Amino acid sequence: MPILTVHWDFRSIWAALTLTAKLFLICLLAASAHSTYSLTHITVRLRLMAKREKAEMVQVNKMMAKAQTLREFHTMLFLLFGLCCSNEVFNTLRGVENSAVSLSAARFDVFGPVVAFAFFVFVVLLFLHGFRWAVAHRLQAVSIGDGLPAFPG
Repeated sequence: MPILTVHWDFRSIWAALTLTAKLFLICLLAASAHSTYSLTHITVRLRLMAKREKAEMVQVNKMMAKAQTLREFHTMLFLLFGLCCSNEVFNTLRGVENSAVSLSAARFDVFGPVVAFAFFVFVVLLFLHGFRWAVAHRLQAVSIGDGLPAFPG
């Protein structure tokens, strides 16, 4: 059964997440908004530069540096996600262990919030990666066309 066909009760998922995971999701959404704004700004500047005959090398270098910084920022978000997700899995497994001691055994539903958390974060990171990749490709095309060094990545 694909994950998108399951009905998710987001209130119960949000309530089941730890404070660390909630803070990470809030920071991830803020970082996504900042990254989307920055990448859109770079794209608009590239379009404006394409209308001119010759792009200014200083602006292209600044945009390449900003795109590289966003790439490193997204990598940091991914690693931070690994830290938060491992914390969530640990808490879920501890809950399963505690329920095994009690009279009511835990069902498979206890993993729902962790899976939903991981799925949401991966969707956001996939969007950011694809957007940054497209912008980096355009920057690389502009820099190669002007004789600038190729953009790494």
